[in-house]
Amino acid sequence: MTATTKTERILDILQLLGDGECSARDLVRRLGLPEHQLRSVQRDLRTLLDRNVLEVASSGRYRRPLGTSSLNPVEALAVYSATRMMYHHAAEYNEHYLRAMDKLARQLPERARRVATLASEAYRGKPNAGGSRTFELVAQAWLEGRVLRFQYHSLQKVSTVELVIYFIELSPQNRQAYAIGVNRLKEGDRPFVFRLSRMREARLLADEGEIPEDFHPLKFLSNAWGIMTGDPVRVELFFSPSVRDRVGETHLGDSAEVKVLGSGHTRVVLTVGGWKELIPWVLGWGSEVEVLEPPELREAVAGGHQAAAALYRAGVPHGAGN
Repeated sequence: MTATTKTERILDILQLLGDGECSARDLVRRLGLPEHQLRSVQRDLRTLLDRNVLEVASSGRYRRPLGTSSLNPVEALAVYSATRMMYHHAAEYNEHYLRAMDKLARQLPERARRVATLASEAYRGKPNAGGSRTFELVAQAWLEGRVLRFQYHSLQKVSTVELVIYFIELSPQNRQAYAIGVNRLKEGDRPFVFRLSRMREARLLADEGEIPEDFHPLKFLSNAWGIMTGDPVRVELFFSPSVRDRVGETHLGDSAEVKVLGSGHTRVVLTVGGWKELIPWVLGWGSEVEVLEPPELREAVAGGHQAAAALYRAGVPHGAGN
């Protein structure tokens, strides 16, 4: 709501600056004020500065004075890590993400806060495309228990989905956000996984959706390598001695069986709910790993290596001269 009095405007300014740093023009925009009130906002800011209610950050923006962090070093590192993960996850600019990052950064000790603040400055320069709005609608649908309707552009087809969202998950492999829930346009109550970046024309419906009390999100993903679930598949990998230490440092899941053999090779056995998500990860090890099982994964990885070898044997780069 747009402020109608000077008092309301100042209170709104203080509330916004409690969430993070803003310039005078930022405040005019976020408060929904007409451009000609920029000078009034600037006068308000000068008054608040004179009374030490605000301060000017190194970025030149205004903010509420920073207090001393109450976090211990490990807590501070955890909060700092959260801000960095948010930065890497959000490919597009989103005002709500920026405010969340600023709120977290304000809790940090000065050294960590400086890095987090510089990241916020860089984040402001990211493009703001349609995906940002989709993320807002997904969050609203989940937290308000409403149905989200959208066109889903999978790699195979485009389909209409009316989703009751059970929870949101970030893939540990690609840091993409996924909505997990039941598509009420399909029969059955089996939850499916939908990647937010593939949603189009999203809109909230007035209908409410219930999450079953016996649904456990962590159990649902318990055998997923990344985000995809399905029938358990046994995967057996054979790593060369030269990457033994790297394999030992890699988190392979709580159920992974890892054994270093007398030859120096490392045998790894995984049980996953879908082997296709493993393909890029296995290919990333190059010739340092051989897939023993399942045959489908072995064939897919071999095909990837053969295609890459053929590409480089061609001699002339495909992009040369373009």
